[in-house]
Amino acid sequence: MRRSFSTLVLGGLLVALPAVAQADTTPEVQKILDAKKTLNWNVARNGHAERYGHAVTIVAATSDKTKDTAVQYNRYKDFHRKFQSAKVIGKDGDNTDVYMKLSVKIGPMSVDQWAVMRFGPAKAQGNGVYVVEGKFEKGNMKDGNIVITMKPVDAKHTLLEVDMLMVPSLPAPTSMVEEELRDGALDFANGLKDTAQGWVGPVTQL
Repeated sequence: MRRSFSTLVLGGLLVALPAVAQADTTPEVQKILDAKKTLNWNVARNGHAERYGHAVTIVAATSDKTKDTAVQYNRYKDFHRKFQSAKVIGKDGDNTDVYMKLSVKIGPMSVDQWAVMRFGPAKAQGNGVYVVEGKFEKGNMKDGNIVITMKPVDAKHTLLEVDMLMVPSLPAPTSMVEEELRDGALDFANGLKDTAQGWVGPVTQL
């Protein structure tokens, strides 16, 4: 009778464990895990009429390590082929100026739009959350902004969000610009993720 009771209790605990893990996973994190890939779309942010490219993914690294990777601006060129032209062109105290380029399709043509983005130091928001932001300094674009947000999921994983805005000075269909921004945010997020965690691929389970 004692052995049967112990077996019953142990079996009940094993059944309950997945439910506890599931309860600790936010809907946003679970959606990314289920998709088994980085998700991207366009979003509006305060202060800008144009919509940003937005990408969200899970990194198999702590938020501190992900943050340390995000401020290695000289490595942006390694994140993805679209950012091979990215380079640090100046420093002023805690600020770093990074040259970045985005090719915008206008009909059958592709026009390079570039900007110098001034990145400040990573800002701690509390509870292990960090934000790194680059603001438009100069270039042949109208405007630009990159916001990288890192939030701890657990002791070994980070929720990474990338918001990217680069407004071309040349007239171009909004749908095409938004597509480029979605893809740019996706590529940037994946490059940062893979670099921070040290291997290529999506996180599919915690």
